[in-house]
Amino acid sequence: MVAVATAGAPVRLRVMPLGELLDETFKLYRRHFTVIAGVALVIILPNLILSLISGSFRANPISYLQSVAQNINNPDELTRIQARQQEYTSSPLYLLSFPIAALLVPFSVGAMYRAATSLAAGNLETVGSVLLGTLRRYFAVWGVVILAALVFLGAIAIVTIPVVLWVVIRWSVALPALFAEGIGPVKAVGRSWNLVRDNWWRTLGILIIVTIMVSLIQTALQFLFGGVAAVVPGLSDDLRAGVLTTVTTLVDALVGAITPIAITMLYLDLRVRKEGLDLDQLARQAAPGTAPA
Repeated sequence: MVAVATAGAPVRLRVMPLGELLDETFKLYRRHFTVIAGVALVIILPNLILSLISGSFRANPISYLQSVAQNINNPDELTRIQARQQEYTSSPLYLLSFPIAALLVPFSVGAMYRAATSLAAGNLETVGSVLLGTLRRYFAVWGVVILAALVFLGAIAIVTIPVVLWVVIRWSVALPALFAEGIGPVKAVGRSWNLVRDNWWRTLGILIIVTIMVSLIQTALQFLFGGVAAVVPGLSDDLRAGVLTTVTTLVDALVGAITPIAITMLYLDLRVRKEGLDLDQLARQAAPGTAPA
């Protein structure tokens, strides 16, 4: 999988209405699906494997609540369900999944932006080159994540949820800026802040539409494949739960990749609108191996 490489025509830079932005998003997704899917799967596999090996997938909150609801009038069964839940969540392998997830945050958050910005410029990429490029910006991605978390926690502490939303939207294209321009986290959020200025409501609308669209696709596919797994005869409860967990995780990862690609297209659109971005400039900035500024 890592050896698979894709390259293609760069995205034609121009002002993109919503329809064209979504069209370019799906074109890039389909054209480079092998690399995009490969990156998505590599990122989620460690914790998925740990979940399946440890049996902690049985501790899924939804499954747990369903079991509780089904046995609400059976105190003995409820006690057994709660004891089993505690056993799963105290498993060493289950607990190991948390530090692993923390270590992978820059990849799970940033790798798709690294792929999207480079592929949009027409560069040749493999799964390995995307992951290596993300690793080079490992601490820069963490910087954006930490800045966003601090704003979120600070705003929550003083009960100003609207401020959180306002800042999140203003910072929404920080990661594409970080990878495309080779800048640090503070400059990246500053670039996003300036690009989204005067386009806040449009950016919010696009993000809402993309979120709804991705959620609907994920839900439909989970219902389709999960429904098939749920009715296959002869499967034990544990095996069925493992299949459902695997299907849900894979669908979320593969379909979820659409969101960072769409946000990258939004970033390019904003740069064209505000800066008259030209393709040669983008290609130079997003060339593989570009050193962080």
